[in-house]
Amino acid sequence: MTEKKKNLCMVCAKPSETSICDSCKRQIQGEAADKKQKIEKSVKVGSEVEKDRRIKHKTDK
Repeated sequence: MTEKKKNLCMVCAKPSETSICDSCKRQIQGEAADKKQKIEKSVKVGSEVEKDRRIKHKTDK
């Protein structure tokens, strides 16, 4: 009695050779990349911080 264990995707429960099927993997990676991009857009980079500091310094005089 050698039965093969059926592997299922942990996300969608469809048969898969890996723990997460390629379709779900692409979906998750896309969502993560989108979220990262939104976070990066909302954070000021060093040049913007320096620019704000200069403007504040000029207005304080």
